[in-house]
Amino acid sequence: MSSEQISALNQIIAIIDEKASEYKANYLDLPASRKMAEKKLILDLIDDANQLASSIRPAPNDVMGDLKRLGEQLRRLG
Repeated sequence: MSSEQISALNQIIAIIDEKASEYKANYLDLPASRKMAEKKLILDLIDDANQLASSIRPAPNDVMGDLKRLGEQLRRLG
């Protein structure tokens, strides 16, 4: 089961990476409603990834730390 969890986590992280990169690159050009929607989507994905990562043993602490930092950065963007 853990290999399936790791595979799922990797897929979620790939989506987060893609969405966060697009969000940061286009932040100034996005309308306010789209900013909120995109940010919420990414933060929800980060929460899902953290929940999944915490169920994996041994827990991927580096990944969880990176996700936490990314979430904090996005929250500061407004």
